[in-house]
Amino acid sequence: MMITLVRKISSFTYLNVTQFLGALNDNIYKLLIVYFFITLEGIENSHFILATTGAVFVLPFLLFSASSGVLADRFSKRNIIVLTKILELITMTLGVVFFHFESIFGSYLVLFLLATQSAIFGPSKYGIVPELVSSDKISKANGLMTSFTFLAIILGTFLASFILDVSGRHFILAAMMCTLVALVGLVTSFCIEYTPPSGSLQRFNIFFVREIYSTLKFTSTLPSVLMAVFGSAFFLFLGAFVQLNMIPFSVQSLHLTDVQGGYLFLLTAVGIGSGAIIAGKISGKYVELGIVPVAGVGVVVSCYLLDLFSDQLFAVIPLVTLLGMFGGMYEIPLDSYIQVVTPKKNRGQVVAATNFLSFFGVLCASGMLYLIEMLGFKADKGFTIVGTITLGITILVGYQFFDYLTRFVGSILSRLHFQTTYTGLENIPSSPVIYVCSHTAWNDMLLMLGAQRRRMRFLIEQEQDHSKWMKRMYRLLRVVLIPAIEPLEKSQVCLNAIRSTLEKGISVCIFVRNDDICEEIEKLKHSYSFRVLLEETHYPMLPVAIQKGEKNSNSRFFTRLLKKLWVPAALSFGSPIQGSLPMPIRTLSDDEAIDPDSYENPEFA
Repeated sequence: MMITLVRKISSFTYLNVTQFLGALNDNIYKLLIVYFFITLEGIENSHFILATTGAVFVLPFLLFSASSGVLADRFSKRNIIVLTKILELITMTLGVVFFHFESIFGSYLVLFLLATQSAIFGPSKYGIVPELVSSDKISKANGLMTSFTFLAIILGTFLASFILDVSGRHFILAAMMCTLVALVGLVTSFCIEYTPPSGSLQRFNIFFVREIYSTLKFTSTLPSVLMAVFGSAFFLFLGAFVQLNMIPFSVQSLHLTDVQGGYLFLLTAVGIGSGAIIAGKISGKYVELGIVPVAGVGVVVSCYLLDLFSDQLFAVIPLVTLLGMFGGMYEIPLDSYIQVVTPKKNRGQVVAATNFLSFFGVLCASGMLYLIEMLGFKADKGFTIVGTITLGITILVGYQFFDYLTRFVGSILSRLHFQTTYTGLENIPSSPVIYVCSHTAWNDMLLMLGAQRRRMRFLIEQEQDHSKWMKRMYRLLRVVLIPAIEPLEKSQVCLNAIRSTLEKGISVCIFVRNDDICEEIEKLKHSYSFRVLLEETHYPMLPVAIQKGEKNSNSRFFTRLLKKLWVPAALSFGSPIQGSLPMPIRTLSDDEAIDPDSYENPEFA
């Protein structure tokens, strides 16, 4: 019966439990080391202790991330996970011994070994997810794993503080509990199903920095992956600084003890877990990169407000929670996108390169904390400094992910402004497409952005006059205006814009003022230049009929206002057309999950 129960539980669940227990041990022991050294050396040295322990913990990630990525690509990820759990059990046993002898060097050694097994574990942990779950569940799986990771941070932070509180700082008892947790993690790792090697023949390279550079160079050939890698790495810098800065901040600004400061970080971890779940819910079956810049703005505002209200505990409590929540919403789409778009045989190396940059960020966070102290700034000013850095990164990410951001914001505005019904959604292909729609008003763009999950560019027939705000909006959305004196099918500027947009994996929407869409499509089909474009790009045209509800001027004021704010609309998608014949392509059902950029990934092509 026990064996039957074990088999009924999915391998992903065992993976999640295994990584949860590992993260729990990491966070308990890191805090135990900090409290241990503060007990020996005094609270006045907290900045130096936090910076030093942070640097020691991050060093293995810098040294072994590239090698661990090669391991994950060459060997079974499940077997690597089991081996790291064995190393964790040995390490935690040594932790008990060195706490007994009150050995500072031994405690640093255990921290280094603990980080080493985590560095080896990381690429296999994230790389095995697409092998255990289907592609449409990757965002949800990542959200769940991140939630459990930060649940582990919450419990680890709480248990480290709580056990020392109730036991009178009995470090040996706490270390024995870590050993027990490591033993349970080893047992659950054996329950993960075996996964075969991915087939990579990549060799180990002692010049790991060159290896990291080669991997990053490879990611630059994939759409938006390089920025996703750097964005994900920045999140760990941000999280590490907030965690390290929380104890000095609590002591200096809120006049709490170091252990009470550890309790305060619980709220940040709760927020991160909540944000991860929210990001997973918003993304659904897709990867929604448009969330990232929005969440970045939330992080910036939260950091500035923490400095402003640094001496008010009742303001700090919700602010650190919000800071964590926006951080979780920022991270999940980036990690999911990296996993989905990266080819299977390179996934471990890309995750390893991300880990290397991430933990270089942790090292920078330790250095920045120490520098802030050396320059005489208090911990509350540290939040303003990191908020300003985040602002610059958010602007850069927003620029890079602008198409995703406009699609995300446009879909939200579409849901707020329209009560929309759709027909023919099954006709939308998984590849980019050229939509041809009748154009009645500027908010037609919102309807199209809300109707599908792919990035989109618009071509609109030149109207006689535009207001200033409309011109600015068109420029912001990179709208191409079709010249009034030259039809679309003869405009080389427009044809080149359509071609380059499709080659980037972005759909094109052509708005025409002709109410007869079929007539307009016939003109395009029989145009030699446009027919050549369709044949070279291999992407279909799709007619779209847009209808909006009538406004009743005789109705009451409130009813008129409601109709103006929430307009009934209907979108009907016709059959895909390639050249002069319907194109036989695979279509999507309403509940089928395809990542919006999956066609760009050879694995999901």
